[in-house]
Amino acid sequence: MMEVNKVKTIKLAILDGVELKSATFIDKNFPFHFHQCWSLASIEYGSENIAFGDTSFLVSKNALQLIPPYSIHKNWSNKNGAWTYKALYISNDVIKNVSKKITHLASFPYFISYWNSEFNINEASILKILENLFLDTLNDFKQSYFQKNADEPFDDILNYLSLNYYRSITLEMLQQKFKVNKFKLQKSFKKSIGLTPLEYLTTIRIENSKKLFYTDVPLVEIALESGFYDQSHFTHSFKKYVGVTPGNYKKNNKILQD
Repeated sequence: MMEVNKVKTIKLAILDGVELKSATFIDKNFPFHFHQCWSLASIEYGSENIAFGDTSFLVSKNALQLIPPYSIHKNWSNKNGAWTYKALYISNDVIKNVSKKITHLASFPYFISYWNSEFNINEASILKILENLFLDTLNDFKQSYFQKNADEPFDDILNYLSLNYYRSITLEMLQQKFKVNKFKLQKSFKKSIGLTPLEYLTTIRIENSKKLFYTDVPLVEIALESGFYDQSHFTHSFKKYVGVTPGNYKKNNKILQD
């Protein structure tokens, strides 16, 4: 019987310590979120829906998705439908090395293609997949696709949230610090970035908390160091964005040595 709503993670000793996640979900909807590194996912069973802003796709077995850092997206299953996937979280340095001759990568919110070969977890296979994804996308889109990021007016706020995620931050604090009406900020930030300031902050906190799961730091300290005011708040947010509780996630992750 398929075990659903479960996540396993392994830190591999390839590609500068890439993280491999194996997951199976059923009737699961993830909210809009982002990752701080590149995410390369392969669907092994079933199908999922994925959306970037107003653009959505139904992707099924053998679909490959490469999502750049901070590209905001959401995923959800079909009703009563399970989907199983593997995802690799890859550093920007590795991607830069693969794409030395390819420019404008940051302009794309996603790279999606189908791979008829097996998704092998080794350096040569992964690098080949990345190269093909980049080239397929460049062939599909012309130079007119590229555009200047719409979030430029919010650079200072984004930077502040990224550097101070562990602090207690409210809309009132952002209003005072950046001299902008909090209601206007909430509306314009959501329209431009795709998340509210506090949704963005929660995603940053979740992403940074994951880095501490490979240490001996207790869950309650991970919660506090990541900016959550208590473990209950951490557990609720983590399960919403990751699909399992922090305790389950910690139990099912490990580091694979050479």
